[in-house]
Amino acid sequence: MALYPIVLLDHISFIRNGTTILKDISIRIDHGQNWAIIGQNGSGKTSLISIIGGYHHPSEGKAVVLGKKFGSTDLRELRLRIGECSSEIRDIIHNWEPVKDIVLSGRFASIGLYETPAPKDHKRAAYLLDFLGLSDKSDRRFMTLSDGEKQKTLLARALMSEPELLVLDEPCAGLDLKAREEFLDTVQEMCTKKGGAALIYITHHIEEIIPAITHALTLRKGKVVASGRKEDVLTNEVLSETFEVPIELHEREGRIWPMILKC
Repeated sequence: MALYPIVLLDHISFIRNGTTILKDISIRIDHGQNWAIIGQNGSGKTSLISIIGGYHHPSEGKAVVLGKKFGSTDLRELRLRIGECSSEIRDIIHNWEPVKDIVLSGRFASIGLYETPAPKDHKRAAYLLDFLGLSDKSDRRFMTLSDGEKQKTLLARALMSEPELLVLDEPCAGLDLKAREEFLDTVQEMCTKKGGAALIYITHHIEEIIPAITHALTLRKGKVVASGRKEDVLTNEVLSETFEVPIELHEREGRIWPMILKC
């Protein structure tokens, strides 16, 4: 096992057009940990993930992802080691492409399949489609799938390159309750498999935080409210401050469900 941490951000800030989006963020993600990043819309979650994913450099501070220090590494090569499932990717996927080609494109981190996959790539894609219950959909066009099937297709694509880090950015957005729970069950099962990728799960829905997630970081207006082990971060006090509304948490079957306290 590699000795480097999965992610090490040391007092980073992110400034765009004179506006500070992230301020003094520090986080260390080690092997064997799965993290949730939680906050309101506009709290800086997406900007934080854009740095971790190798799409932007921090304006201040030090960033090291998968042992690669920003400023002295090719971020394009780094991105090949990170799997991502997000609404941004979903919006640019070619709707007319068959499911199996979309999954195979994850091997090359491309939108569209322009290179010739090797036999081992086809074997990997078949395994992922079977694991995610999509084998009978492999020849279907993406546009014909249900929203839940589309998300599973994007998850398979993200896993295609056997990444060391998997980033799920609001993956349940737009899913109905049944599709959401099926997707979360799949992610939970995936996380229990030995040797899998470290997970970063971004959400503003606390109830989506599955038992496999071990740690959490909460953001408010670009600053960390709390960071650390899940049981220390997911508290009434921390989440009330994070979301700026009184929250009471209820735990059931390893999941936490929030209730807003009306004055």
